[in-house]
Amino acid sequence: MYNHCIWTWFAPIHPSWSPQSTQCANSNIHPILAAYVADFPEQCLVGCNKESHCPRCLVQSQDHGDIEECVCRSMVDTLKTLWWMRRNKQSKKFDKEGLRPVFDPFWKDLPFTDIFTCITPNIPHQLHKGIFHDHLVQWCLGIIDEKEMDACFQAVGQYPGLHHFKKGISAVSQWTGMEHKDMETVFVGLLSGVASDNVLVMARSLLDFIYYTRFQQHMDKTLTAMQESLNLFHVRKDILIELGICDHFNVPKIHLLVHYVTSIQALSSADGYNTEYPERLHIDYAKDAYQASNKCDYIEQMALWLQRQEAFHHKTAYHAWKQLKQSASMDTIHGSSGGAMSRTKQVWYSEHGR
Repeated sequence: MYNHCIWTWFAPIHPSWSPQSTQCANSNIHPILAAYVADFPEQCLVGCNKESHCPRCLVQSQDHGDIEECVCRSMVDTLKTLWWMRRNKQSKKFDKEGLRPVFDPFWKDLPFTDIFTCITPNIPHQLHKGIFHDHLVQWCLGIIDEKEMDACFQAVGQYPGLHHFKKGISAVSQWTGMEHKDMETVFVGLLSGVASDNVLVMARSLLDFIYYTRFQQHMDKTLTAMQESLNLFHVRKDILIELGICDHFNVPKIHLLVHYVTSIQALSSADGYNTEYPERLHIDYAKDAYQASNKCDYIEQMALWLQRQEAFHHKTAYHAWKQLKQSASMDTIHGSSGGAMSRTKQVWYSEHGR
């Protein structure tokens, strides 16, 4: 169902359709799919692979903790493997590559597109929540207990622009992206004096990597420093196994760090396809709609509420356009159409844009 819906969305640029041109300053252009912004579960859904495997390359699950970048997935090979599985109902290659039985992915006939290189990094879920909160913070809680960690956050002095966790962090049940960033700002300083030097270097290398990914512009120098931070983490990460904090690093989100530099080189800085920006739509299309329901069988009520909001928006825009049209007619009648823009037009343009 998901692939059918997305295929319908991309139908205008599908070869089976007559491609729609977009007017450009120089000439007509034909849009193509260049980047697909999604969280990790959706990335695996797009790549037709299980969530225990990488959606971009063919690395095995037991090698996710290694820094070497594996061979990238190929659209041609993937489609052949899916076709063979559909025909014979079994395939060793299908199981080895961790594929799902999705035999008609939406991207199979898209022109000039390699879906596996289109998958972009996801800073909020992979780095802030995944690498930092779910892994680095939990590793450090294995070194210092929760009460001591809370005391360290409470002891941070108040300073303009610096978030003060006056109750610590253990009492927080749901974290926001901004709170993750605030924690990252002071985290290395909190560990100083309570963790060994090797743990400090390991933590700082991961945080350096996260900060580099947030750059809005990159040069060869910054990408080199970013890669060196990742290399340093892999050199020092074994201290966690020695301390008994964890047994392995075969985690998909740790492996995905390997692809960040390559993605930035191909698609520009990760800030350009940061999923933090559409996160705001969760409030408009999910939270507000849920609050408008009676909290029982809410999905149908949410859909109906959104449909009514859209109808209200279209009706409001129509009345504004009609008012503008009537005002223009009156200006023409009174001979003022050639003068300055009327007040009604200015208000309408300010509210609805040109």
